[in-house]
Amino acid sequence: MKLKDLPIGSNVKDVKSDRVFLVAAQNHPGYMGTTLISKHIVGVGCFDGKEPKHFIGKSIFCQVDEYGWNMYPHSNIHQWLNAEEECWYTKSHLTDMPPKAKMCRYGEQPYFDKKGFLYDFSEVFKESIHDVEIECLHKTARDCGEIKKMKAKVFLPSRTEIGKGDECGRPEGKMLPLFHDYRILKAKPNQKDIEKYGRSWNPARKDAPYDAPQIYDPKYGWWYWLRTAHMGYDFLNRVVSPYGAVSYTYSNNDIVGIRPVLNLVANLDVISDGALDETYTIAI
Repeated sequence: MKLKDLPIGSNVKDVKSDRVFLVAAQNHPGYMGTTLISKHIVGVGCFDGKEPKHFIGKSIFCQVDEYGWNMYPHSNIHQWLNAEEECWYTKSHLTDMPPKAKMCRYGEQPYFDKKGFLYDFSEVFKESIHDVEIECLHKTARDCGEIKKMKAKVFLPSRTEIGKGDECGRPEGKMLPLFHDYRILKAKPNQKDIEKYGRSWNPARKDAPYDAPQIYDPKYGWWYWLRTAHMGYDFLNRVVSPYGAVSYTYSNNDIVGIRPVLNLVANLDVISDGALDETYTIAI
């Protein structure tokens, strides 16, 4: 069987990595091949670390120096998702800073020293990822923005792509067919990560006790990033809540989940594991 023959919602994985993806679209407008989104949260971390030397004037709307920058092309998370190396970070612009503990909102989940996202995947899988143009909304004025395109192999979904409206009425791509099922909006870590990390991904703090509304249990759901910037501020990004609603948070919030999207060559052979909830592995 070929990857292109799998129905929307099918489970797909690489032979080397244990990360499971869902078929989100086939031949999606603007993309190529088969579009996959991770079934689970693959980790937690900030969208972008704070940039102390970044100064756009004294304004409550422009606190990039304290809370990170919501411009996806320059974000730490974009660079990490597309990295195959162990040492992956390089400055993406003059005032850019790495996602180290002191640059993160809580300092709990820095990923500067973690291997790039693609490090643990097979060569066949990595070589089969299409380099596509994704659409991103760039803030031009308060509550205003324009769509720009950028290249990426792995990327965060947009607000438009998950079917939760368009920021300021400007669509970033097209809705992925998978998200016609609203249940897919919810995501959590896989069982292995829950057992390994548990609540250490989001421990209680003095300003947020264990049972506070902002604290969530990885067994039931997790916040995760969208690439969509909040058009009212330079340091806020859109996120999906554990309940499937769209919200926002500081760009350097390091306890928000990561749920990546990628496009694979559709003609790849896949092998079923024969289980009731079938998972198809990319054949080598």
